Amino acid sequence: MSRPEAGRPRFFPLRELLLGCILTNIVLALIFTPMSVTTLWQNLVYNHTISGSILLLEELVRRRFWGHSWPPRHWMALLMLVAVPLGGAIGLALGSWLTDTSPMDGPLPLNAAANLWIVLTITLAASGVLLGGLWQRSRLLEARASAQAAQRGQTLAELHALQAQVEPHFLFNTLAHLDALLQNDTLDEAQDLLDYFTRYLRGTLSTTRQEASPLADELARIEPWLRILSIRFGQRLRWRIDASEQAAHCLLPPMLLQPLAENAIRHGIEPAVGGGVLHIDAQVHDGALCVCVRDDGVGLEAAHARPGAGSGLANIRARLAALYGDAASLTLTPLAPHGVEARLCLPAQQADTRA
Repeated sequence: MSRPEAGRPRFFPLRELLLGCILTNIVLALIFTPMSVTTLWQNLVYNHTISGSILLLEELVRRRFWGHSWPPRHWMALLMLVAVPLGGAIGLALGSWLTDTSPMDGPLPLNAAANLWIVLTITLAASGVLLGGLWQRSRLLEARASAQAAQRGQTLAELHALQAQVEPHFLFNTLAHLDALLQNDTLDEAQDLLDYFTRYLRGTLSTTRQEASPLADELARIEPWLRILSIRFGQRLRWRIDASEQAAHCLLPPMLLQPLAENAIRHGIEPAVGGGVLHIDAQVHDGALCVCVRDDGVGLEAAHARPGAGSGLANIRARLAALYGDAASLTLTPLAPHGVEARLCLPAQQADTRA
């Protein structure tokens, strides 16, 4: 016997197998006790000892040759044809010892040979039904895992495409502003811009190519980006960042926070006559990391009228659905007297405990 080829569905954990056997044994005992000469307790003991012996033999052989995977069908059938009679005999003897009854008496008022065939047939049928159900379920889980992996791959590809678009756009705008500062002999401001730009690029290269990084790393990358924008916008852009220590250690996928901040600046603060304040707040509530991006700009109604409004938020929601399903959300709330709060919530996963 050889190990199975790659891609064979994983076998179920022993805990799940035991639970399935226990439930099956209880159902069989309840069905056959009314027509049996033995009590419900005795039937339960025999069912558990027989199924437990069969399961032990099957698991020892399967784990020895196939590890955590399903054996090929013909090997699984041969394994059960050997494990059922042998394990059944061991289980009958053990059940007889525990109940102080003779296995030859059998569950039904028939002769010993007929009772033996009945027990063997019921055991084979129950084992076949249980394994068939587990096989179908493992195939379903395998298909679901493959679909999720494909979705994650598509999401990462879209993320890299988004980064390829955003980073050059920001690069060209920043270099153009740097050139203008140098031409106007504002060397100190140009030096600050160059320093912030270097920090931003260094952080981008180290974090945005990962599947997830601590929120603290994302905030450290966002800060020089905001300082660059502050130089470009002047007093029209003010900002502050507040994050609890627990939130700072939570994992956050890349390119979720910056698009929210960029959306707030572009559609909220930039069109406002006096500019505005951007506030990023991150806290952990009830096992969820909640990151709020607030601005006191023109508000939702005016923001929706600008070209491109809403497309970045739709991309973020699509990524959240692919990564977390229904466990994550992004909501927009108007603020009084004007402004918008974008609230991003996802499962709080500490970076130091990530598997």
